[in-house]
Amino acid sequence: MSAPDSVVAEATGLLAGLRPDQVLLWSGAGISVEGPTSLPSGPELTRRVFDTFFEAGALATVLTYHQAIGLHTNPLCASDISLPAPQLPRLETALDAAARARPGGSPDTFDILDDVRKAAPNRLHAFAAGHIALGGRHVTANFDTCIEHAYETRQGRPVPDGAVHHFHGSFAHSPDSRELGATLSRIQTGFPEDEAERLYQLLRAHRAVIVIGYSGSDYFDVDQLVARLPSDGLRGLRLLWVMHSGHPAHVPDQDTVPLQFLLREAGADVHIVCGRTDQLLTQVARGWGLPAPADPLPRAPADPQLRVTDAERHRASFLLYRSLGLHNEVRRLLRKGGISVDDPVEQRAVCSQLLWEAGAWNTLRRMWWHAPADGPDRHIRAERIGACLWAQGRLLPAWMWLRRQRSKVSDDPAAAYALEETVNRVIEHMHRTPDLRFLGRLLLARMSAAGTHDGIGPGSDEQQRYEIAFRALQDVRDSLDALRRGAPRADHHHAEQSSTWFRESGDLQGMLSYRHRALRDGYRPDNRGAGDEALGESYRQLLTANLFLGSMAGAWRTALLPGAHRVFSVHEFLFALTTLQYGWWHRFRLLAWYLPRRLRHRSTGGRLTPTSGRRGPFHAMRRRMR
Repeated sequence: MSAPDSVVAEATGLLAGLRPDQVLLWSGAGISVEGPTSLPSGPELTRRVFDTFFEAGALATVLTYHQAIGLHTNPLCASDISLPAPQLPRLETALDAAARARPGGSPDTFDILDDVRKAAPNRLHAFAAGHIALGGRHVTANFDTCIEHAYETRQGRPVPDGAVHHFHGSFAHSPDSRELGATLSRIQTGFPEDEAERLYQLLRAHRAVIVIGYSGSDYFDVDQLVARLPSDGLRGLRLLWVMHSGHPAHVPDQDTVPLQFLLREAGADVHIVCGRTDQLLTQVARGWGLPAPADPLPRAPADPQLRVTDAERHRASFLLYRSLGLHNEVRRLLRKGGISVDDPVEQRAVCSQLLWEAGAWNTLRRMWWHAPADGPDRHIRAERIGACLWAQGRLLPAWMWLRRQRSKVSDDPAAAYALEETVNRVIEHMHRTPDLRFLGRLLLARMSAAGTHDGIGPGSDEQQRYEIAFRALQDVRDSLDALRRGAPRADHHHAEQSSTWFRESGDLQGMLSYRHRALRDGYRPDNRGAGDEALGESYRQLLTANLFLGSMAGAWRTALLPGAHRVFSVHEFLFALTTLQYGWWHRFRLLAWYLPRRLRHRSTGGRLTPTSGRRGPFHAMRRRMR
């Protein structure tokens, strides 16, 4: 027996002695790629959406940013990809922007999936139908109903109720596609509790699971469901994950997607095989008395045509770049013209985002101060004024303003989240500021005695509706809890989790903001010597990535991280202080914090990291500003 054959035999041996009704099939888009179904793979569909709805070169632009910031795809099977490639933007994020750019969120946006709606089943769907006929059940991420059609063709009757479960919806239940999990706004809050419980019970009701054609990229719902399970939640479950590859069957050295690790953590016995899906299913079919999958038919991919105007393409690109945090691209499109931002509320939102990332907090505060106090964005106005005061280091005025505004929005969960989060950040900042530390500790003690949650906490309905605001609030509460205990935050703190969340959603600026907090939380003052070089590399990578996105504020706030005196020169630190619109007293505070530490570092033989020379981001920025 050859090595690939032995790998297949060992993998299918996991199912020895199990009846078809004891095995759950779990599938993704990969099973619908072969002819005659001929549907696009996930990456192909993403490229189709970009070609259809966005300006020419938009995908290349996003990939350039991903490459620069270090977002790369990990090969599912090492032998399939020789060089790392920049990570594709998330399909659901792109579809969100495309739908919002068209009049009324045009339902015909989802005609881009028209071939999915009309797809014919292929040989892998026929195998799944045969499994169902023997009492098996099937879970799929796919919108198409090819498994159901294959069963009806084979059995002459509809598929039994509950035999096929589409956890992101299907065209059978949502013909207009509005209920499909095809956009970020539909999936980013995770599964409702009843759906999560249903999937968990399906996993627990079976002794084994076969995963085919599935990339494991459902971070927001499937990953979160498995991550919440106890360590023995899937104890005894055997899971065979087939990663399709045109190379001979082999076992990868490690888990290839985070979900596989999470399944192991939940107690499942996970076995991963790279190889041809039909080769493994042939062995499974033989054991169950099913016909082996037939020879594959050639693909005949469709290319649904939609009428998209140039104005819609430009607006979709504009909305996408805003959601990804690509501030330089937003500015480019505004300078280029052709972007209609006629709504004063949207105008303020766009200006607010760009001024904040430019560090022009005084200018931004004046803009919001002159905005209507009773307008539809009045709660955003209230929070942004307070946030600008906080960013400038005017902490006492910020706290007084935000507390007064917070008392006015008890009936608006979204506004309450945002204002409560910023109030908490002000108190956190006070606690870390010598001249206000006493007040920060007093306010923290009062919050602890009174309770800080105000009815908004994990598992609430508001959490699912306002996930981003909830995540920010939980992060700062976690930080305040650590300050109360007088201990550093735990290794699994919210900043790391939130950085991953924003990376998965595609928001690069959000990812970098929480990476900043993770670096702050992870700083250890006693890690000297070789640690200076690692610290300098981390800080300068963060600074450079922010500059690349177009966030001056994100870049030069890096100079305020703990240990900045070990990384940034006096000239660089002064440049950061004078470039961003801090209050004058706060500039004095920061300088008084930095200079003694910098002098002590120099007196003990400390040196800057090699990247602080002429080719560093500081000198590049000075040349750019001349």
